[in-house]
Amino acid sequence: MARRNKNKIKELGDQKLVTEIEKLQNRLALEQDLDQNTLDLSDDNYIQGRILKAKYTFLYNEARHRGTRFSGITNAITQ
Repeated sequence: MARRNKNKIKELGDQKLVTEIEKLQNRLALEQDLDQNTLDLSDDNYIQGRILKAKYTFLYNEARHRGTRFSGITNAITQ
């Protein structure tokens, strides 16, 4: 019983992690498109972009470390 609860908690955590990684992936893709079309990128935008990449990298590495599996349409972990 305790093992099932532990697995359920891990699955919920993994699901939240993958959801957040996918959100960050989408934001990064949008930011990259906007950055390419922007003539004068402000320091604030540059810094926010770096923070966004750092968050994504941290969560991505955490998901790999946890051995997170995802079987959705877009696989955030293996990209």
